[in-house]
This record gives sequence, C-alpha cells and structure tokens, in this order.
Amino acid sequence: MAPSYRRYKLPLTSGQVRHGLLLHWRGAWGDAAPLDGWSSETCDDLVRYLSNHPSIDAIPTNLPSLQCAIEGLMASEENFQHWPIRHDEVRINALLQGTVSEILDQAKRALAQGCVCLKIKTTHVPLDALPRLLKVIREFSECTFRLDSNRSWTFETCMSVAQDLDGLPVEYLEEPLRKGESLPHLIAQCPVPIALDETLREIGADELGRYQGAVALVLKPTLMGGFETSSRFAQAGASLGMKSVVSACYESGVGIYALGRFAASLELIGAAGLDTYSHIQKDLLSRRLSLESYNFCSSAELPSVDESTLLD
Repeated sequence: MAPSYRRYKLPLTSGQVRHGLLLHWRGAWGDAAPLDGWSSETCDDLVRYLSNHPSIDAIPTNLPSLQCAIEGLMASEENFQHWPIRHDEVRINALLQGTVSEILDQAKRALAQGCVCLKIKTTHVPLDALPRLLKVIREFSECTFRLDSNRSWTFETCMSVAQDLDGLPVEYLEEPLRKGESLPHLIAQCPVPIALDETLREIGADELGRYQGAVALVLKPTLMGGFETSSRFAQAGASLGMKSVVSACYESGVGIYALGRFAASLELIGAAGLDTYSHIQKDLLSRRLSLESYNFCSSAELPSVDESTLLD
C-alpha cells in the first residue's frame, strides 16, 4: 500500500520558496524534496508516480528523493532500528555564502554560537582574497574551514588556491574541478585535502578506490537515492579512511531530523551539513529543531508535524 502525501511550501531567508512532499504512513513521516537545479525529478513527477502506483516496493531510480523519503519513513516507523546510534551528538558545520563582508558577518554569528567548522561557498569571493578572509575569521575564534566552489575551478586554479592556503586549517576543498576525470590526479597532487560530492552520484560505492586519498564523502541522500545507497558509500569510504559528511538539500525539519539520525549511525563522520535548516524561515514542525548550537542531539525526539502548514 502506498503512503498518503501532502505538498508543502517553505519560505527561505533568501526570498525563495522550497517545495516538497511529506509522505505519511502508519504514523510516520518522510520528506521528499527534489532540489531545483540539482534533481532530475520534480514534485509533480512524484505526485504522478504516487497517484498511479499502489505499492512502494520498487521506486524507479530516476526518483531518488522519493526513495529517500520512503526509507526515512520506514526507518521512523521502526524507531530507527535500521540505524543504531553510534554518536550521541553530531556536530554541524555553518553554511556561509555571499560577499566577503557577508561571510564575515555570518562567521562571527556562527562562531559566537559555538560553531567550530565553517563551510564557505566561494562563488562570490575573489580567489586572491580567500586566504585573508580565512585569516580574519580565525582572529575571531579557532575553527576549521571547508571550501566549496561547486565544480567551477580548473586544475591549475585548484593548485594555485591550495598553495595560497598553505598553513591554514582547511579540512578540504569540496570537489572543486570542472572536469571530474582529473579528480584522482588532483587528489594525489593537491596540498589541501579533497572531498567528493557530485562524483558520488556518478559512480558506485565499489568504485571509490579510484579516489584513494580523498578525505571525505559529502553524502546527500535526497540526491543519491536514499539512506541505503548513502550507507553503502559510507561503509566503503570508511574502509578507505574517508569520513562521511551527511548533508542536506534544504529539506524540511522532517528531512533534517532523518539526516541527523542517519549521520549519528555512521562509523566515521565529520561535521554534518545540516545548516540549510537555518535558511528556512518557517518549518512544518510544531516546534523547530534545536540546532542553534551547531549540534544535533541523536536522542532528541522529532517534534510533531503541524498539519495546518501542509497543502491539499
């Protein structure tokens, strides 16, 4: 039997609106939230599928956000027995983006709230200003950095940036190359560690050995096809010394909670990328998740869903 579902809209601090579906089955909730610009499927695609298929046993691979939602509600229904907790708390990195001055302001606030790991989107930061930006932030408080250029740099740019960052506490560059075929070479040569992100949606977990030396896997279950797939990557990565960084795609509190519980179940983890939640102005939960200290408590219960926020 297929779960029931309701659409939702979430206002973001950017002025944009996040669309998704909440699935409901046997008292459990799952969040299906395809991300515009990144997901191949849309909410309309999910509705069409659910309307025409009475069973949820075999979800097509071209609907990864739906598979993620179903695995999330199945795990919730069984009190998360699929994911035995290994970590009482999961640290969360702050997500910083915008101009240099905007990132500085965001960093001050995050560090004041106890954050110790900052992820910086470098899109609007001049590369020659990047080392100075990190040094200024470090004057506020000790922390580490993750830099994400969204696959926009050439190999030469990566090497140049990495050399300029020498001596600064950069955990990794998050898959920076435009051309993925050069990634193994970059991993071997770059003085700053590399994390895999988009590549994980292009290969199987059994192919991770080609990227030996990468330090982290950025796992996005909404885009990768759910928690089981992400778990296979996490296990394969841990055997190669790669940490798992479970990351969000602007899901609702239902989805963020499932991601946090999943991260807490994995063996080798880094600070999770759940700070997209701070960019959601109004959630679907009766009480917002308590993530202000940049920690997810794995023993916390999911607050109830405020069904008045859902659409028909």
